[in-house]
Amino acid sequence: MRTSTATLLALALSTTAALAQPRTTFDIYVTDVEGGNGTLFVTPSGESVLIDTGNANAAVRDAGRIMDAIKDAGLTQIDHLILTHYHGDHFGGMAEIAKQIPIKEFIDHGPNVQAGVGADWERDVYPKLYAGAKHTAVKPGDRIALKDDNWTIVASNGEILKSPLPG
Repeated sequence: MRTSTATLLALALSTTAALAQPRTTFDIYVTDVEGGNGTLFVTPSGESVLIDTGNANAAVRDAGRIMDAIKDAGLTQIDHLILTHYHGDHFGGMAEIAKQIPIKEFIDHGPNVQAGVGADWERDVYPKLYAGAKHTAVKPGDRIALKDDNWTIVASNGEILKSPLPG
């Protein structure tokens, strides 16, 4: 009995130590959302950026696949969610993902400029999703401050950065 208890304690302590190891890599999870986008970035400090959330017509499927990546990364929240544009294959899984994990910041290019495309979702659903979080509309040259780095927005709302980035 003592040997079993000691073995279990040693195993538990080694597992805890392994889980407590600091992240040392910049991880990218490219999720198959069968069109559109759903890419998760996790920095060495554990900060996360999710770009788009897959298809509206397969929201549960795509959100499930993205949530699998989020779980694999060991995340308990999404720090920054970037919506590239208001097409259903880019915002489709957002409401489902937001039900399953907190999202601290929603980033987009501001109001939708394409008539009819995503207009109902932008008006009726999206404001409810970002209501309890930070919401940022970006333009070229703006930065997303991450613990490990800063990301510079090079294109937004049909505009591009007017001068090259250093380096």
